[in-house]
Amino acid sequence: MHKFLERSEKYYFHYPFPVTIVGAIHDGRSNFMAAAWHMQLSFDPPLYAVSISPKRYTNEIIRESGAFSLNFLQFDDYKLAGLVGRTSGRQCYKEEVFDIKYDAGVKLNVPVLKSAICCYECKVVDRRAYGDHVLYVGEILGIHYDSDYYKDGISPDMLLYAGNDMYTHAEGALAIFGKTEVEDFLKSKKDTK
Repeated sequence: MHKFLERSEKYYFHYPFPVTIVGAIHDGRSNFMAAAWHMQLSFDPPLYAVSISPKRYTNEIIRESGAFSLNFLQFDDYKLAGLVGRTSGRQCYKEEVFDIKYDAGVKLNVPVLKSAICCYECKVVDRRAYGDHVLYVGEILGIHYDSDYYKDGISPDMLLYAGNDMYTHAEGALAIFGKTEVEDFLKSKKDTK
């Protein structure tokens, strides 16, 4: 039986969702934060958005630098996501405290986590406030990825956020049901009439 809520304290009903570690550098200082609110917006040009609270130190750095990285992790790195997600760069230099290793971006001055299985280098092309968050739209200018973690473009071991400080990953089956399968299904329905 379905229940109805007009409002909820937290909106986690659409989770799990991939976690990304947002990285940014300004004036020689790097910072990292975990974010679950992000999405692809366009293939051409390749646009990707991330939603960040204006209270976050990362918000200031991205606003000043005009660039950010989106680092996707494997499940085993859930502690890093929790550490950078639950601390502020205003209080500690996360790179040193959490022994975070990164390389410089190829196209932009952004940090690319060495432990990331994939990283997008993004140049800010738009920024707008929506409710209590700022949506940064970045054009992806470069992609770093570890081919060992991807099979047919999918990483079943990618770190997912389940809400309430819980993490998981996509264990199990991969179902393919796209254009060809839909066409075959419709043809079979037509043939049975």
